[in-house]
Amino acid sequence: MFKSKDYDSILKELYQFKRFGIRPALGPSRKFMVALGNPQKKYPCIHVAGTNGKGSTTAMIASVLQSAGYATGAYHSPHISDFRERFLINGQFFQKEEIKKSILRIARKHKKAGLGTMTFFEWSTGLAFSLFADAKADAAVIETGMGGNFDATNVVLPEVSVVTNVSLEHTAILGSTIEKIAFEKAGIIKNGIPVVCGVMDKKARTTIQTVAKKKGSKIFFLGKDFTVSKSGKFVSASGEEFTLRPSMQGDYQMKNAALAVQAVLCAGKFRATKQQIESGIKNAFLPGRFEIIKKGGREIILDVAHNPSAIVELAKLLKKRGGKYDFIFGALGDKDFKRMLKILAPLAGEFYCVTPDDDRAIPAETLCSAARAIGIKARVASPGKITLGKRTCVTGSFTVVEAFLEKNRIR
Repeated sequence: MFKSKDYDSILKELYQFKRFGIRPALGPSRKFMVALGNPQKKYPCIHVAGTNGKGSTTAMIASVLQSAGYATGAYHSPHISDFRERFLINGQFFQKEEIKKSILRIARKHKKAGLGTMTFFEWSTGLAFSLFADAKADAAVIETGMGGNFDATNVVLPEVSVVTNVSLEHTAILGSTIEKIAFEKAGIIKNGIPVVCGVMDKKARTTIQTVAKKKGSKIFFLGKDFTVSKSGKFVSASGEEFTLRPSMQGDYQMKNAALAVQAVLCAGKFRATKQQIESGIKNAFLPGRFEIIKKGGREIILDVAHNPSAIVELAKLLKKRGGKYDFIFGALGDKDFKRMLKILAPLAGEFYCVTPDDDRAIPAETLCSAARAIGIKARVASPGKITLGKRTCVTGSFTVVEAFLEKNRIR
């Protein structure tokens, strides 16, 4: 299957599986895990789904568990600038040699089992579970790729499930209504396993409550069963109090921090002191979440906001800083890009429209026309051929941030 022997060439072969797209089916992943010896069963885990914030929440949970002394794996997707970002152990990359050997070993098991074609995400998920098992992880925090019900990660039996929030996204696959999307994300809820949920509208909340009730799962809602103030005062569902100071910026990160803490408190197999919890939240970091880079007298903000609700939060943070920003912007075809542009318009100086490196990408010319139609000064550009001004924000898609970093190497 993999003809190459060196890491970079093997990765190129692995990326070829992207041509098989997204498969909303759990059967192939279950068979794949059996062939691999069910590595996901070798450590307790926490499973995280949601439209926005699941990456940050995953990072915060992992950081708290690490602070408490657990060797902790964290599975993220997608990555921004390095494939190894997807699989972290105690916040660190696995060595390339470890990943290479694991891929080749998995390929041999896949072939021996006579399994059919796997998607890129199914391969990546199998790799994550295997790497964590080989590293003898004490715990793992698993972020879904899309939805939950038929997501490749949904082969785990977690200590607790987390649904950060629900809004319209990936409607062609998950459904065209909030209720349908909430139902798909609620698919990670397992029989009798507690579920922690963020703030969401009534339709989503009711849908998730219905699923939790059917499965006999106790449900905890932020703002109802546990709370956090803007200043960081957190009160758990059982009345415990903590002071949360996330280093990642934004009011929404305080909400993500609250979800992370409540999830750890609900997970029966994990124990963490007040100091360990507060330290873990403070130390958590994930690239591309309002990441500010200052270089050569310029300020560059990298943010992977890729739907209207995330762009709203990005705009709030930019407004607090004051003034205008040049934007390097690209979006995928299943996003409401016109609404995203409208939200950013009052903050925009120059607008550089790019075409993300993705089959679902909206052409830069289409973005440019839509931006000009609402009064934005926009032009078509390439991420590596833009003369940066004093203040630039790169956003709209993970792949836009990835391409910008690859072309400019500003870190």
